Amino acid sequence: MAKKPTAKKPAQPAKRSTKKVARKPVRKATVGRGAKRARPVRGDGPGSAKAKAASKRAAEERRKRALKAVAVYERALETLQKRKLSTAAALFRRVIDDFPDERELHERCHRYLEVCNRETTPDPTPETLEERVYAATLALSAGAPDEAIEHLEVAAAKEPDSDHIHYMLAVARAAAGETKRAVTHLERAIELNPDNRFLARNEPSFEALQENAAVRRALSSPPGND
Repeated sequence: MAKKPTAKKPAQPAKRSTKKVARKPVRKATVGRGAKRARPVRGDGPGSAKAKAASKRAAEERRKRALKAVAVYERALETLQKRKLSTAAALFRRVIDDFPDERELHERCHRYLEVCNRETTPDPTPETLEERVYAATLALSAGAPDEAIEHLEVAAAKEPDSDHIHYMLAVARAAAGETKRAVTHLERAIELNPDNRFLARNEPSFEALQENAAVRRALSSPPGND
């Protein structure tokens, strides 16, 4: 009688080990041996108290320099008004040279420097008779009778019988307070050209001479012309 085959027992799954496998720690990469990480320095950022204090100090320094530049500029203007042109020009140049950040003041200083240079540059000396008379006219208009007299005396030496020159000399002498000499030139101007009598009656420079008897005689109509 044949034997029945015996049934095999199913294979049991392998039991998992309960032991924990120790993992090796992963080493982090470093930048070079012995390299240390830079720690952030607190208080040095743009918003830190230290940076704010430095910015405040710089702003205060700029403000002080700006005020100093304005003070020099105003002193230059005062000096210019007193007609001290060389000193004024030096102060305007100081603003430009010593305060390079004050661009707005620089533009004004350059304009006033042009005025100083133009005023201090001597005009060519007049040579002809016409140039002398024209220079005297400009001097009278500028309120400089002494300068006008200087030009007119040179012109009178060249043209001693010019009624126009004698008339202008009378005006210049009257403006300079030289009453007696003004009357002499006025009488000579009227003698050379009687039409000057009518001009002199309306001449503002002769108003102060009206009390002078010689002036009244010179300005009165000649006999037979009343």
